[in-house]
Amino acid sequence: MTMYEFRILSDQEQLDIIYCKGVYIGKRKARGLVSVLYQVESFYVELFYKKYRYFISHSRCSASIVIAEPYLDQIDLAELVNFSHR
Repeated sequence: MTMYEFRILSDQEQLDIIYCKGVYIGKRKARGLVSVLYQVESFYVELFYKKYRYFISHSRCSASIVIAEPYLDQIDLAELVNFSHR
């Protein structure tokens, strides 16, 4: 699935894909919202919640890793290395 194909889906179809196939990257608070980043195939989706897990204010997609920069401090690289050697 491409990012374009994802964006033309309904909101509910997008959420189904995010929650079933997306890889959780991290969560952060910014400007009164909670945002959660997922990787879905070759792109990223960031969900912005007004009330966490109850009301999504908006979302954005990007194929660039730049969207993940605010979440990088949450990624445990040692755990990733250990996981790859299993």
